[in-house]
Amino acid sequence: MIIPTITLWQPWACLSEIGAKRYETRAFPIPRRLSGKRVAIHAAARSCFVDFDQETIDAITDAFGRCAWNHWLPRGAVVATAILAESIPADQVPPDLFGDYSKGRWAWRYEDVRPIRPHIPAKGRQQIGWAWEVPVDVAI
Repeated sequence: MIIPTITLWQPWACLSEIGAKRYETRAFPIPRRLSGKRVAIHAAARSCFVDFDQETIDAITDAFGRCAWNHWLPRGAVVATAILAESIPADQVPPDLFGDYSKGRWAWRYEDVRPIRPHIPAKGRQQIGWAWEVPVDVAI
C-alpha cells in the first residue's frame, strides 16, 4: 500500500505523533487531494535550524515528559499516520507554541493520529504528499 506523506522538522513530527501538536500550520490550506485522507508523518533527516525561545523549549520538554528530547528524536523516519481532517484559518484556532498561527496562515487539523512503532526509516522529499510505501507488516 502507498500513502501520501508530509515531512516535518523535529520536534514537530514527534509532537504530532504523541498528540501534543494538534495542527500543522502552513501558508496554504490542505491540498484538495490530501484533505480528509490518511497521511504518514515523516520526520525530516536534517535538524531544524530554528532557535526556540525558552517558553517553547519548556513546552516541548513538558510534552515529552521532561526528558532530553533534542538527543533522541528520530530523523529520517515515519513516526505516525493521521487524517488531515480540515483546513482552518490559523488565527481562528487556539494557538499553541508548536506552530505559526498568524493571520493569513492555515491550521491543518489532525484527526485519528496513530503512532508507528518502531519508527520506520524513510527518505523524504520536499513535496507535500510524496508517496511512501507502507511495509507489509505495518498497520496504519
